[in-house]
Amino acid sequence: MKLPGFALAAACICAAHAFAQMPTVTKLANIYSWTPAGLPNYGTARGSIFAIFGTNLSSATLPLQPPPLQTSLSGVSLSVTVNGTTTQPLLYYLSPTQINAVLPSSTPVGAGTLTVSNGAGTSAGFPIQVVESAFGLLTFNYGAGTLAGFDANNNYAYLGYSAAANPGDILELWGTGLGPVENDAVGGPVSDAAEVDIGGIPANVLYRGRSSYVGLDQINVQVPAGVSGCNVSVVVVTGSYVSNFATIPIASTGRTCADATNPLPASILADVAQSGEFSGGLILLITNTLPVPGGGEPTAGSSYASALFTRQSASQLNPATYPSATGQNISAGSCIVSPSNTTSPTTPSGGVGILNAGPNVNVDGPFGDIAMPYDSEFGTPGFYAIPDGTAFLASPGDTVGFDNGGGGPDVGSFTTQAQMPVPTIWTNAANITSVTRSAGLTVTWTPGTPGTYLSIGGISGGVVGNTSEAQVVIAGFGCLVPAEAGQFTVPPAVLMSLPPTSEFTISASGGLSLYNAGTPVIFSAPNLDYGIVLTLLSQDITVVYQ
Repeated sequence: MKLPGFALAAACICAAHAFAQMPTVTKLANIYSWTPAGLPNYGTARGSIFAIFGTNLSSATLPLQPPPLQTSLSGVSLSVTVNGTTTQPLLYYLSPTQINAVLPSSTPVGAGTLTVSNGAGTSAGFPIQVVESAFGLLTFNYGAGTLAGFDANNNYAYLGYSAAANPGDILELWGTGLGPVENDAVGGPVSDAAEVDIGGIPANVLYRGRSSYVGLDQINVQVPAGVSGCNVSVVVVTGSYVSNFATIPIASTGRTCADATNPLPASILADVAQSGEFSGGLILLITNTLPVPGGGEPTAGSSYASALFTRQSASQLNPATYPSATGQNISAGSCIVSPSNTTSPTTPSGGVGILNAGPNVNVDGPFGDIAMPYDSEFGTPGFYAIPDGTAFLASPGDTVGFDNGGGGPDVGSFTTQAQMPVPTIWTNAANITSVTRSAGLTVTWTPGTPGTYLSIGGISGGVVGNTSEAQVVIAGFGCLVPAEAGQFTVPPAVLMSLPPTSEFTISASGGLSLYNAGTPVIFSAPNLDYGIVLTLLSQDITVVYQ
């Protein structure tokens, strides 16, 4: 057994300033899944590690604590009261804005309150929903992206694009929230069952239980046959609770993964391994359409384009960081779920640097010429996007050109073009108006060309809380499927991670889409190792998730 770097497990935000006011709690979250409150899979499991966010929580910052854990540190303590029973969580980490702690396994299931006490006093009670089990998977990106796990059949190497698992390998997954154990002991299995789906296939679970750290769980699972890719989905189901979705690389043979939909060539990976860094560019063009009831060519609506150029180190480069030919970081046959209400600390950049490719990236087609300026949309300097209020339409089959004029200080001049895809006929779109999440969802289409792929995506928004404190929670999913299949069933575990669609959010966030992808186009430019243009055509309908 090999333990992960527990500094990663701490997921701490470091700050140091003395509190001068009463402590205030603003958020609670599983330390690994970071599932936002209000989603169906939100809850603090008995015996799990969770994070408390707020202000004036502590006058000091104390790093990850060694065993035995204490219920009081530097005058700070927590209390959780559920159904008249009060327990005191064990403290792993303290700072003025965040506390990481273990909820005692003896805490009853149900709705309760949590308070923080320190030298300034005791906070107001903050709601806590205690559940039997709600697992959070440890990933490299705060609950999303590549799973932080080991391969026992590969000298316990961290999983990565050049250290992929093989079918039959035993993996060690880490997280928290499998369920309670007596006296919060370390080691030993938990009583509750845990299902692990890899690439949508139930895998053989060999061990599920505590590690040698309080609250930290370990799952040993065998990779099933018939799955491969650089971004194969992994999810853990405990009872009716679904964990966060992560991805792992799996190779049918050897230790280097490959995806038919990911055009990042092996030669680039070899160059990166030698040089130690990688510079790449992504240009994305999407046209949204409406399917025609009963079948037929969809009617085009509007288009959107963007571009981004980055440099990253070889240690950070992973196929998961570059989207596949369909624009999604998943392998064929897999699905992932992404909440849009973030609970986690600020997502780390992972060593990624933004490159300047000039003042504009230009888009040229039958619709005319449009300049995408180098701006700071989404808070990311260097993100090129269509200016607000600029409407254009790239129709199916259109050839669209891209260039950056004379180039910029980081990326030289380039010119390239790509073709918009021809849409697939979505045959049952008119029959999907509501979706029972627990039953899964089957989507059918006219089978496409072998070797090509479609994406199925959906989004749902719900309202939680009373009228004066109502909050909208939103989550979306994406699945990648072979176009030749003609149909795909989105698993219930995926849909159960979405909130039921509220009548107040249907028009904005109750949707289902089928995406066609054009042929990826590779382009080059001075100081750029690799550039790619992706074109997508989506067919969108409004649905209610129940």
